[in-house]
Amino acid sequence: MTISHIAAIVVHHRSYATLGATISRLLEEGLNPEKVLIVDNSEDAAHAAQVEQALPIGVRIIFTPNAGYGAAVNTGVAWHAGNTPHTDYLLVSTHEALPELGSLKSLAGLLDRHPRTAVVGPALVTGELSQQIWSLGGYFSKVLGLPRHHGHRAPSEDLASAQARRVQWLDGAFLLFRRAVLEAQPVDEDYFLYMEETDHQLGLQRQGWEVHIEPAAVVWQSSGGTPSFYQARNVQLFQARNGYKFQSNLAAPYIMISTLARDILRGRGLKNLKPLVAGWRAGRSLVRGRNKRRITAIINPLGGALAHYTEALASTLKAAGAEVQVLSVLEPSLSGRSRWRWLLDYLKLLMSVRRSSSALRTKTLVVWPVLGFFDLVLVRLLCGGSASVVYHDPKPLVRAIGSDAVSARLIASLPGLPDVVVHSQAAGETMQRLGFKSRMHFLAHPMFPPTTSDVASSEFGRQKPVVRVLGQFKRDRDVGVLMALAALVGNEIDLEIVGRGWPEVSGWDVDSRFVQEQELDELVRTSAAVVIPYRRFYQSGIAIRALESNTPIVGRAATSLSDLYGHTSDLLVHPDPTTGVVDGQSWANAVRYAVTKGRGDAAKAAADYYAGAISDWRAWSGQSSATREYQN
Repeated sequence: MTISHIAAIVVHHRSYATLGATISRLLEEGLNPEKVLIVDNSEDAAHAAQVEQALPIGVRIIFTPNAGYGAAVNTGVAWHAGNTPHTDYLLVSTHEALPELGSLKSLAGLLDRHPRTAVVGPALVTGELSQQIWSLGGYFSKVLGLPRHHGHRAPSEDLASAQARRVQWLDGAFLLFRRAVLEAQPVDEDYFLYMEETDHQLGLQRQGWEVHIEPAAVVWQSSGGTPSFYQARNVQLFQARNGYKFQSNLAAPYIMISTLARDILRGRGLKNLKPLVAGWRAGRSLVRGRNKRRITAIINPLGGALAHYTEALASTLKAAGAEVQVLSVLEPSLSGRSRWRWLLDYLKLLMSVRRSSSALRTKTLVVWPVLGFFDLVLVRLLCGGSASVVYHDPKPLVRAIGSDAVSARLIASLPGLPDVVVHSQAAGETMQRLGFKSRMHFLAHPMFPPTTSDVASSEFGRQKPVVRVLGQFKRDRDVGVLMALAALVGNEIDLEIVGRGWPEVSGWDVDSRFVQEQELDELVRTSAAVVIPYRRFYQSGIAIRALESNTPIVGRAATSLSDLYGHTSDLLVHPDPTTGVVDGQSWANAVRYAVTKGRGDAAKAAADYYAGAISDWRAWSGQSSATREYQN
């Protein structure tokens, strides 16, 4: 990745003497001036014009009320979303950070090499001659979990032997993010100043991302310290969200006592007593206020495979008015770790929710059962009673631990199990046959808001419309139907299959490979229709993606697709009323309808289904009094 793929946010608050030097250094690093934004929250009208006139040509500035560091960063992210669309990395810098030449390139290089790293920071140095290390990333103290710097106050000569590595957190003075990560996970604005970057990075790591320090990049910053008020206030908020209850109660008093003792020994008296007490009181009030809020914790143990589903779920819940926290771990095929380590990481996530629920009213949703029906017992023991588990495939197409009928009936007989969530009538009926008779909720599959585009497939640069089958090959794919379709419509429609493990299929152009998320979305969007050729399935993530793009879906009527379109839709394939057979001609008729008239049907179905999804999840999350439990 080159410097041209980086945009920057510089947070400025009344540091007029240093801002110009920081901007100059960033431009010397090779940043395009038009991709550099200053978010000025000085609230100083007398200096606003002076600051604006002194900026290099092309550098942009916006003036905002002073709502703190996090709010300034979020404002900058929103601005860049509409003004610098073709950048992959986003730098967040404070108004006095001075990078050494080549530092930005070193940070970008680490992100290039480590695709699971969300954010990387430099070695921070301080002092008039940069003779002292301020931070090489951070860790947490063992008992109270207070943030501490690696290498703090060591001589800068020690940087010669420092290596890039993972750390638990980074100072917010100078950070290079993957832009998509920062857009999806804004910084918490409740902190105002101090510890918000630490909280933000812990949240990213719970989603499966990594945080790295790159000492080859060196940045100077001032070492003015943190106001006592925010130290005492924010540590309570931080520990309420990330630590144990005793840490939330004891961390602030410890900071207060140690700060006052240090001041007395240095002859400063009790000048910090008043702001420390005020901060302690403000922190207690803030935590109490947060305790009254209901948090929905989404636990995703398949951070790669279910990334789109989980992001859509979070989006749907937020649209329904819920406050959401996403916790993810990567599956072994992506993380490279053993299955035992994956299971251990999953158990840690479950326990972390139970720990945080002592401070927050947490409703937990596990989006994939790692151990089949045994997860219901684990979730009940580790997360408490306010938890649910989503069962996408009650009888999986691929054999899975704990998903057999014997395990189901054993677990279903136990009292006090968490709620079960299903996304289709077919899944609900199967769960009932397995013995789960109560506390089951039929909730619409989550989805992103559907696009408003009604672009026809002929406008995507193809001479003929293209109909695709997307997703990996499984034994329940009906290859015979696809061959029959090719014989009937192959002369008028381009037929493509894209997905891992597919064999050659007569009449279809087969691309047998794994497809990344962004390419998959583009394949869905540019299809005239997407065919779902399963004989049996409970739900289809591809079908939901098609809904999000207003792309028509073709599949059997006697499946969960009827939940999306209605059983009588012309997009669905119906059996012959006399023979009960679904023949190739029925598939061909549905495909032709989809290509010529289906986009309007898809747009209406998408709007209706999305509205229903928000209603369902609003009720489930407790944002409304209505509920919709599964009815046979």
